[in-house]
Amino acid sequence: MLRWLRAAFTLFLLCLSILLGAVFAAQNTISVPLTLGPWALGEQSMAVWLLSFLIVGVLLGGLMSSSLLIQQRAASALLKRENARLSQRLNKEVKGG
Repeated sequence: MLRWLRAAFTLFLLCLSILLGAVFAAQNTISVPLTLGPWALGEQSMAVWLLSFLIVGVLLGGLMSSSLLIQQRAASALLKRENARLSQRLNKEVKGG
């Protein structure tokens, strides 16, 4: 039940984002050039530039957070193995001692 609700909410947010992006792109049609340091990019509408950088930012943020998640899972697995090892050692000492 909760998984279905989460999927529906995610789909709703995705559709809402696409709708808002389309409205934003339709209302911001002025073409502007973009210069990033030594690179000069051609003229595109303001909406294209802003939405492009938004997408790049979201992808970079997801990549960075996934690397942190992988590190946390590795640390958690290490601690679980250590916990299991210490529990076995404790059980051996209780039974033997």
